[in-house]
Amino acid sequence: MQKTFYAFLFLYFVSSALFAQSKINITANHPDAKFFALRETDNTEVAELGVGSIELKLDKQSQNRIKVVREGYEPLIVEYPRSIKWDKQQKVALENRLVDISVEPYDAEIYVDGRMIGTKRTYLVIGKGKFLTLEIKKNGYAPISKVYYNSPDRETPPVKDFFELKDRQVRLEVSPADATVELNGVAKGRGNTDVTVPFGECVTVNVIREGFADVTQVFCNKPADPTPPARFRAALEDRLVKITTAPGDANIEVGGKVLGVGKYDLKVPKNACVEVKVVKDGFLKYVKSYCNQTNMQEPPLNEHVEMEIDEAYTSSISTDMANVRITVPVNKSMSPENAWRTLSSIITRSFDVLETVDYNTGYLTTAWQVQNFKGTTIRTRMIVSTGGNSDEQTYVVKLVSQRADGVVNIKEDQLFSNWSRLLKRYGGIVEEIQARMQ
Repeated sequence: MQKTFYAFLFLYFVSSALFAQSKINITANHPDAKFFALRETDNTEVAELGVGSIELKLDKQSQNRIKVVREGYEPLIVEYPRSIKWDKQQKVALENRLVDISVEPYDAEIYVDGRMIGTKRTYLVIGKGKFLTLEIKKNGYAPISKVYYNSPDRETPPVKDFFELKDRQVRLEVSPADATVELNGVAKGRGNTDVTVPFGECVTVNVIREGFADVTQVFCNKPADPTPPARFRAALEDRLVKITTAPGDANIEVGGKVLGVGKYDLKVPKNACVEVKVVKDGFLKYVKSYCNQTNMQEPPLNEHVEMEIDEAYTSSISTDMANVRITVPVNKSMSPENAWRTLSSIITRSFDVLETVDYNTGYLTTAWQVQNFKGTTIRTRMIVSTGGNSDEQTYVVKLVSQRADGVVNIKEDQLFSNWSRLLKRYGGIVEEIQARMQ
C-alpha cells in the first residue's frame, strides 16, 4: 500500500512538469513598452523580443528572464522559470518613474531628500504614489531645488532634467548678530544671511544697526567682474552718533569744516576719537569728543545739543571798528598838546590803566581790560599812534577786541582770537574821538 502511494506522488509531479505551459503571452501596461531577453549571468540584453506584448517560449534550462523598458520609467526585470505553472496570459506594469538628472558644474553635489547621492549625473527613481525632493549644491552657488511627483494629479516628471548652477551665493556673516540686512534696499532679515546674486546682475548689500555706521557692499555676477566670495564678513565697527542742535541752524564742525547745520550723523571710526564743535553766533560753543575705543565710554546713539546763550554776545554790539586801524584827522586849530590831552582823557574814561604813554612819539597803549562771562573771556585794549603825514596832524586809533573760550589767563595770547564785536561799554569811544578831534 505504501509503495502504491509513493508511486502516485511520483506520477503526479511528472505529469505536472509535462503539462506546465511551454509558451505564455506577456502584455505591458504601455503599448510602446519594449521587451528584451536577458543573459542570466549579467542581465545584459541579448535580443529585443517585441513591443507592447510578446509570446514567450519558456526554456526548461533557463529562468526565462526578460526586461520591460519604456522611456521615463524604471525598467522592470521579471523571470518565468518553466518549473512553475503560469497562466497563459501574463501582465506586467511599469509604474516607477525614472528621471535622467545631469548637472553643471560637474562637481556640484546632488542630494535626494537631504542625502547626497552623487555628482555630475544620476538617475532618479520615483515610486508610484511617492515624491522626492532634489537639491543641487555647490559652495559659492545658490542651490537649486525641485520636487518630483509620481501621482496622476501632479505634473508628470520629465524624462531628462538638466540643472546649471549660475546664480552665485554669498554667506554673509554679520556682526553684531542682530544687525539688519538689506538687499537692494529691501530688508531681508537679521543676522547671518545667504545672499543670492543672480547671473548677469549685481546686488547691493547694506548691513544696518542703530548706533553703528552702515556697511555697504556690492556683489556682481557678471563675466567681466570678480567672482563674488563664498563668504563675506560684514562687521559693524564704526559707531554712529545722530547729533541734533537747538537752535536748529547751528553749524556742526569736525576738523575745522562745517559738515552739518542743525543735524549730522557723526561717524566715529574704530579705535579713534572725534571732536565735534557746535557753533552759532550768540551762543556758547559746544565742544565734545566721542571715542570708539576699548575701555572708553561708548558713544551715545543720539546727542541733542541745547546751546546756551552767550552772555558776552548779549553784552556786546556788532561793529566794523574793532581790530582795524582808523585814521583820525585833528582840526588844524587844535594844538598838538590840546589834542593829546583830549585824546588821553577820552581813553582813560574807559580804560583804567595806560600801559605805554609817549607824547613825543604820539604812542599810547592801554593795558588789557578783561571781562569774564560764563564760558567766555573778553579782553579789550586801545592802541594810538600818530599818522604818517607830517603836513597834517592825525592819529591812528585801533580798538582791539579779542575773545577766548572759557575762563583763561589774560597772558595766554595763543588762546585769544580777534572778535568782530565790542563790549557795549566801548561802543562809542572811536566815534567820540573822531568828533572831539574836529
